[in-house]
Amino acid sequence: MIIAGNWKMNPNQAAANALLEAFAAHRNIFQPDCQALCFPPACYYAMAAQKLAGTAMQWGAQNCHQEQAGAYTGEISAQMIADMGGRWVIIGHSERRQYFGETDNLIMEKIDAARAAGLRPILCVGEPEEVRLKGGQDDFVQGQMAASLENIIKMSLADQKTALEKLVIAYEPVWAIGTGKVASLQNIAEMHQGLCDKLIALFGAGLPEKNVPILYGGSVNSQNAADILAIDKVSGALVGGASLEADGFFAIYQAAIENRPN
Repeated sequence: MIIAGNWKMNPNQAAANALLEAFAAHRNIFQPDCQALCFPPACYYAMAAQKLAGTAMQWGAQNCHQEQAGAYTGEISAQMIADMGGRWVIIGHSERRQYFGETDNLIMEKIDAARAAGLRPILCVGEPEEVRLKGGQDDFVQGQMAASLENIIKMSLADQKTALEKLVIAYEPVWAIGTGKVASLQNIAEMHQGLCDKLIALFGAGLPEKNVPILYGGSVNSQNAADILAIDKVSGALVGGASLEADGFFAIYQAAIENRPN
C-alpha cells in the first residue's frame, strides 16, 4: 500500500511546519510495507528534507521539468528535486493537464526525466465528467496511460522491468478531484481492473511480479478510505485536501495498514 498526500498550493509556512512535525512525531506509526509520502510545494522542500530525516516517510515533488537544466524560468528539474532529497514526483496530474496544457507526449518526457534522476514517478490518469457520461472512460484513461508510457513500451524486456518496478499509476477521475464527489466502489474496481489488464497487454512479461501499483485519488478522506482501499487492485490512495491535516492523514494511513494484502 502507498498513501500519498498531495498538498497542491497549500498551506502557509507555519501550517506546513506543524504538519511535518506531526509526521515526524508519529514516526512509529509508519510500517515497512505501507509507504507514506507527502508532496509539498517547492518552497518547502528543505523543510521536508529536514523534518522527515530519520523517519520512514518520504517526500516528493508535485511536478518536474522535462529538461535537466536551461533557461526555463520558474521551473525545477528532476535532478534538483533528487539533490534536495526528494524520492518521488507526481507527473501528469489533471490540474497540470487542464491549467498548463500538459500533453501525453510532454508527460512521457517528464517520466523519462524523473527516471534519469532516480525519482519514482506517479503517473496520473483520469477522465473528465463528460467522457464518463458518454461511457468512454475506459478508452480515455487507458489511452492516456499507454501514450504516457510510450518510451517504456519501446524498451527491451530487461529495461522495461527496471522502469516498471519504479512506476506507480494514480487513477483520479477529474470530476472527483476536490469536489467531494467520489466514484462508486464498482466504478473504481472496474477502472483499476481495466488499467491492470491494459498494463498486462502492453508489457506482459516486463511487469513486476505484483504488477504496477495503482492508487485511487479523488476526494479520499478518513470516512471513505477503508472501503476504497479494500477494493481488489487498489494499491493505495493519492490524497488531496485530507492530507493537509495530520489526524486525517493518519486515519487514512491506518485504513491502508488494515487493508494490506496478506
